[in-house]
Amino acid sequence: MKVVGGMNLSEDICTRLSERILKWDYPPGYRFTEEKLCEQFKVSRSPVREALGMLVERGLVDKKARQGYSVRRLDLEEINELYDVRLVLELSVVERLCRNGINPDLIGQLESQWRKYRDNLPEVSEQAVLADEEFHEILARETGNSVLRRILAEVDQKIHFVRSADIVNPKRLMQTCIDHLELLEALKRRDRELASEILIRNINWGRRNVESAIKDALIRAHMSV
Repeated sequence: MKVVGGMNLSEDICTRLSERILKWDYPPGYRFTEEKLCEQFKVSRSPVREALGMLVERGLVDKKARQGYSVRRLDLEEINELYDVRLVLELSVVERLCRNGINPDLIGQLESQWRKYRDNLPEVSEQAVLADEEFHEILARETGNSVLRRILAEVDQKIHFVRSADIVNPKRLMQTCIDHLELLEALKRRDRELASEILIRNINWGRRNVESAIKDALIRAHMSV
């Protein structure tokens, strides 16, 4: 099979479609047709079908008999359950970092980064949105528990589209900067109780805004399609 940039055509198409789905370029319910995708990517049906199969496995696309492939519609109950799981995992990260400590140089780098975002909003809003997920991934990596890090990354991937829709709100962005800086200070002092309190506040803020964030994102996405 033809390889492009170190990956085969199916993986390349899957990656590109995944990015567009997660950015809401294709809103929930959007239907894919093999013909259009073949034309768009200038490939045969085989790699397109394989790519769509990969997207189904990742939970981003649904396949139904006689209806074909479409971007998975959002299930608020499932999203809330994913937030429950994320909270448990993130609290485990905090507990481990407070017990074992965290690299002071890393703390300093993250504090500098998030002060910069806080002091330069809204100009750096897009950078801050992208850095939010990375922030939590960095802390998970610092625990040294690869399984914990992997499972958290899987949960984050499933709610990425919701988080990216929620955090564009200017008030939410500022609060995210404040929460991250306060969390770093608590971790530096190994104050597990305070760090957990800040983390719960941060995650629950996002959870409460899920429904309205989805509605706003759907409006923007359908206007652009």
